[in-house]
Amino acid sequence: MARVIWNRPENPTKSVSDRLGITHEQLGEALHEIKASGNLRAADRVIIYDDGMVTDARGDPLGNIYDEL
Repeated sequence: MARVIWNRPENPTKSVSDRLGITHEQLGEALHEIKASGNLRAADRVIIYDDGMVTDARGDPLGNIYDEL
């Protein structure tokens, strides 16, 4: 079962990208694409899991970071 590695309103820290094994820039670009596809604004909170899954604040799936690399 995937575990939450980021669940805060601000931008994810470098520790999140390190945990996912990608660069911080890759994480930012992937999140931008995922949020845009989900009609979310940049300021909207998302939840990031250790398997790359991203959900909105309600827990609805938006996409996977690894699919955007």
